[in-house]
Amino acid sequence: MNVYIVEDDIFHLDDIMITLQTLGHSCIGNSNDPFEAQEEIGKLMPDAVLLDIHLNRKQSGITLGKRIKSLYKIPILFISSDYTVDVMSKAADISPIAYITKPINEKNLQAALILAQKSISKDEKNREDSSRVFVKSGNKLIKVEMNTIFFIHTDSKNYCSIVTSDNKKLSVRYSILSLLKLLDNTIFVQTHRSYIVNWQKIDSFHEPDQTIEIKGHHIPIGRTFKGEVYKKLNII
Repeated sequence: MNVYIVEDDIFHLDDIMITLQTLGHSCIGNSNDPFEAQEEIGKLMPDAVLLDIHLNRKQSGITLGKRIKSLYKIPILFISSDYTVDVMSKAADISPIAYITKPINEKNLQAALILAQKSISKDEKNREDSSRVFVKSGNKLIKVEMNTIFFIHTDSKNYCSIVTSDNKKLSVRYSILSLLKLLDNTIFVQTHRSYIVNWQKIDSFHEPDQTIEIKGHHIPIGRTFKGEVYKKLNII
């Protein structure tokens, strides 16, 4: 497994990296800064994140863990020398794979990584099962592969149109918010109160008029959604 480590103690960091190597896993990056860690994790997309709870003497590891799970759906394994019920309860709220106490025990880390691998396999199966949908059109059910969807927009309060790469426009009886809950939020992003886009299909982002372009289609970015859109853009 490719693992990213967020740890601000150099001695613990070295110990974890050596243990990972012994267990046959790879450390593909590390940081002691929550903001830098989030940015690098988004680019590297590791299989799991080993995350210290107390970074710079604050419980910022828990906040970072919430963001990682929300944005990237990557398994979190908390590491900490804090045994207090309050901290463990806060950590448990985001459903981590494990809560490993320091100093890190090789067998405990091995067990936690096995659980992480099982979680990844389960998520992959769920994604495979949800990689297509059948849309009712007249008296037919039409199969639509999720990766062919360009964007979705509202036609009315309770109807939306799904626009696909083969120029199909399929109407479904769902509100925009109901559809968003059914879609993979690592791929589909709401950019406007009337639009959801497939993030992987974006060709360009036009800053002057605040629109996203997908194969000649121009989708607006609403003021409410602008912040989240900018967070997901890897600007260089």
